[in-house]
Amino acid sequence: MTQQILDEANQALQQGRLEQAETLLRGAVKADPQSVTSHVALATVLTARKQHGAAAESYANAMRIDRNRKGLAVAYAVACYHAGRYEEAEKSARFAVQAEPSLAAYDALACALREQGKTADALAAIEGALRLTPTSNSAQNTKGSILLAMGRNAEALAIFEDLNRRGVQAVAITLNRGAALEKLGKVEQAQRLYSEAVARWPHFAERQRQRAQRRH
Repeated sequence: MTQQILDEANQALQQGRLEQAETLLRGAVKADPQSVTSHVALATVLTARKQHGAAAESYANAMRIDRNRKGLAVAYAVACYHAGRYEEAEKSARFAVQAEPSLAAYDALACALREQGKTADALAAIEGALRLTPTSNSAQNTKGSILLAMGRNAEALAIFEDLNRRGVQAVAITLNRGAALEKLGKVEQAQRLYSEAVARWPHFAERQRQRAQRRH
């Protein structure tokens, strides 16, 4: 019965019927509270609905049942990060780094540390990611964001500009590059960059507002 519910919920998720998928999966969790699969599936839907705090709770439930499930500790860390629960994110990411070292685990740890102001440790963590995957664009962007937090703005800007020169375009990279330009006093360049980004990504302005709120 639980598998049938999971299948129906997955179909609803694929079709964008997120509320229905959540309802189905809450039923699956109630029917079998010890099912890691149900908790993880619910967390996935909650993440898609941007309910990051609730997603973190579902991942926490899954962790209590089987903390060694592949990829679970990283998923929990990322959910905690997006929910603003950086200490929990750090703890789970550290466990993931020890249990199954990966780019995702090191990156999650680095981001959680950065948000707590532990920039030296964050830099060491992202260097761990780059040792595993030297060509990772996401890890390079995270490294740049950490250097930015450390006030090493010129070094950070060089990373973001290099990513863009290689054709790597993303909202996060553009936001970071703009912040580096502003901190270096190149405000007009930053504004031009933002204007181009708004034309490329309709949701850029909203992401910019969210970033500003998080930084204050």
